[in-house]
Amino acid sequence: MGCACQRFRPSGFIGGRARRPWSGHDDRKEPGVRQEWEPEDLIEVWTLLEEDQERLRDKSGANRLGFALFLKFFEVEARFPENAEEIPAPAVAYVAQQVKVSAEEWAAYAWAGRAIKRHRVEIRGAFGFRECTEEDQAQLAEWLAVELCGVELSRDRLAEAVVARCRKDRLEPPTPGRIARLVGSAVRASRSWRTGTAPTTICSTARTAT
Repeated sequence: MGCACQRFRPSGFIGGRARRPWSGHDDRKEPGVRQEWEPEDLIEVWTLLEEDQERLRDKSGANRLGFALFLKFFEVEARFPENAEEIPAPAVAYVAQQVKVSAEEWAAYAWAGRAIKRHRVEIRGAFGFRECTEEDQAQLAEWLAVELCGVELSRDRLAEAVVARCRKDRLEPPTPGRIARLVGSAVRASRSWRTGTAPTTICSTARTAT
């Protein structure tokens, strides 16, 4: 079986938003996965390769379709979707056709339980990623406080930097809520350092926050 991690293309963080052509970006709206797709883009991004199909051999029904969608979404975004609506309907239909499962089965995919946990573990392994631990989050907060908080005031940009750093280090990013808390602890620590009032190390502050 081929290694899917060889196909992963992490996006860079270059002074703001660095986006793949298939990720939606409108300056008037929140960024996210594009919901409308041209056929050629759909084929380029959401086509299952031979090694992808190999991973589906022991899966059926909603689990088969759900795993395939999670796999391709992770390849694009280097994270898992927050909810079913985040995966574009055209992608659901196209992937369902490839795995020979009705697209309606996507609604039956269980977002809690042992199956989805196994799927996440397998997909992270396929791309050479691992979960972001408490220690990782503390180190990310320290990196933000030392390297970025003094020059970047936008918390949204700092959150994007965390996601980009996770991609670079092949870490599954924390949830948006945890990232927001991580950024907040880094900003507070950076401010305390600049004013000479820091009572604790950033690592201990980040662990408390996360």
